[in-house]
Amino acid sequence: MITTEYPCGRDFPILRISTELCMAEVSLYGAQVLQWAPTGHLPVIFMSPQAIFEQGKALRGGIPICWPWFGKNTEDATLPSHGIARTALWQHAGTEELEDGTVRLVLALPPQQELMPSGALIIELGKELILSLMTLDVQRTMPFSAAMHTYFAVSDYETVAVTGLEECAFTEYANDAIPHCEDPLIPAGHIDRIYHPVPEQQEITIHDPAWERSIRILRDGSASAVVWNPGEQLAAGMKDLGAPASRGFLAVETAAVPAENLVLRCGETHRLTTRIQVVPIS
Repeated sequence: MITTEYPCGRDFPILRISTELCMAEVSLYGAQVLQWAPTGHLPVIFMSPQAIFEQGKALRGGIPICWPWFGKNTEDATLPSHGIARTALWQHAGTEELEDGTVRLVLALPPQQELMPSGALIIELGKELILSLMTLDVQRTMPFSAAMHTYFAVSDYETVAVTGLEECAFTEYANDAIPHCEDPLIPAGHIDRIYHPVPEQQEITIHDPAWERSIRILRDGSASAVVWNPGEQLAAGMKDLGAPASRGFLAVETAAVPAENLVLRCGETHRLTTRIQVVPIS
C-alpha cells in the first residue's frame, strides 16, 4: 500500500510504503528516502529526530541527493553547496509493483534553471533498496559530480567496522580527526573522508555485531565513496541533530566526486546507482 501524507505540512509530501517486503518513507521534497526497513529487520536508514522541515533547508538524515554537483559549484560560487536536488520539490512520475512485490517509484525533477539538466530518481523498495539517479537532457558541456549521502542506522557509531576501503586512498577533511584503525576502518569522533579512486565493483560493508547484521553497499557509475560522521562535539552544535543522535548513524556515500573530472556533453546521460542489502550475522 502507498499513501501520500503531509505530517510536516503541505510543502512536504511524503510517500509511505507498506508491503510484505518492507516499510519505507520517501519525501518528494528532495526526492529523499527517509526510512527503509525490510520486513523482520530494524530500520536501515537513519533519520534525525531533530530534522527541520523548512523550505530551502536540506533534511538531516535519510538519503539526501547531492546533484548536479557535489560540494561547491566550480562555475558559480553563489549557487548552493551540493546542488539543487535536495531542496527541490520533485514530481511523483510513476509507480510500479514488480513480480516479487518490490515497489518501484519514479521521481522527476525538470530543469530548475536555464541550461540545467533534468533529473530522475528510480527507487526500488523491497528486500533490498536500489536508487538510480539519472541525469538527463544535458544542454551544454558541463562539469558533473553527485552523491547519495546515505545515513545508515547503526547500534553505536563507534562500535561498527567498515570493510572494502582498505586498499583505497583517501583525503581526510575533518581538521580535528583522530587516528583510526584502518583495516578494517573503525570510525570514532569526527570523520569526513573522500575515498578516491574506489573500483566501481568494490563492495563496501558496514558490520554491526550488536544488531547482528551487516549492511552491504554496491555501486555503479561511481568511482568514489564518502565516509562521514560529525562526532559528538560538532553534532552538539547542530540544531537538526544533537550529540546523542550522532552515535546512531554512519554516513557512507555512493559518489562521483569532482576529483573524477567527469564532464557531460550536450545530449549525454549519466546513471549513478547504489544497491543496499541487509545480511544477518550468524
